Amino acid sequence: MSEKNPQVFTAPWLLGTAFMLFGLAIIEKVLNLVDMSIPVLDVFPRQILDWAVTLLILDIALTLRQMLDRTV
Repeated sequence: MSEKNPQVFTAPWLLGTAFMLFGLAIIEKVLNLVDMSIPVLDVFPRQILDWAVTLLILDIALTLRQMLDRTV
């Protein structure tokens, strides 16, 4: 059984939110191709995709920072 290390920071909510936004961007793009849209969204699919990429970059940066701190 593995023990949780309290010094290890993981942000699964960043990954989950990023992949949810990625899926939402794909759905919005497909709907835009047939002249429809998700009524709640007022942005282009590209903007949703940019938000998802930003969250992924943040998660990668946090992971790299943690790896650097553990090696030093």
